[in-house]
Amino acid sequence: MDPRLLKLSPIVVIGMHRSGTRLLVEILAKLGVFMGADRQADSESVAFMLINEGILHQCGAFWSEPMSAHFMLAEPDAVEQIAVNAREALAARLEQYAGPSGWHLAASGTELPAFGWKDPRNTFTLPVWKQVFPNLRTIHIVRHGVDVAASLARRHAQALRAATGEAVPSALTVIRDHALGVLSSRRGWTLSEALTMWEQYVEKARQESAALGERALEVRFEDLLTQPERVIPAIAKFCRVPAPAGHGALLDGLEPSRAFAFRRDPELVAFAGSAREVLARYGYAA
Repeated sequence: MDPRLLKLSPIVVIGMHRSGTRLLVEILAKLGVFMGADRQADSESVAFMLINEGILHQCGAFWSEPMSAHFMLAEPDAVEQIAVNAREALAARLEQYAGPSGWHLAASGTELPAFGWKDPRNTFTLPVWKQVFPNLRTIHIVRHGVDVAASLARRHAQALRAATGEAVPSALTVIRDHALGVLSSRRGWTLSEALTMWEQYVEKARQESAALGERALEVRFEDLLTQPERVIPAIAKFCRVPAPAGHGALLDGLEPSRAFAFRRDPELVAFAGSAREVLARYGYAA
């Protein structure tokens, strides 16, 4: 792989699943940030997603059970060894990521456009990517924990019904879903379990963001939906791309009603009340 690429500053999108990462990628792409020619329906670059899965597997982790990666990648020797594999895997998959764009074949590094990738797994694999791309920058998108938990639980329930016809999983249920991979145990099928996952992801993302300092930006999903005229120019400035003259095309797909959607469901409101302390710890009210 061209060593010039490793000196660049890719935009790495981090944050909990179901937090608006796909919407953020759509906006980044409209701003001119190349986010991969191999993006699947959830806007994840397949190349980087597969590499991230490999990193998690080396750590004995999975996207829904990521903490062993947190502990293993706190060890510099482990990070260095895994980063060697990640560089090799990226070199093998770079053409897949680039597609027909040829963006990476420019004559000099200064001519390469802004680029990056989105994958919630980045939140826990970031120590490896910092080794691969020492100048990377991150955008952490965070969303109210109850909306995330409700969305994740709904997605898991749909996968369960499609795979087994059941509405509630048994304690040892294991299924394979095309979009979600292997779903084991009950984590993510209940609001409380999904919320603990949200807590782990937000905590980790903020730790990584704090370590990066000015090379990290946090965006609240709710602000993006309700205050795009303020948030989108800030994203553009962070990515070092021109701020939009108008917001017409960028506003497509933004639905302000999705902000704090849980407030329209009495059951979710009650759940938020029971999780008041956890939500407050991360800047959200019940």
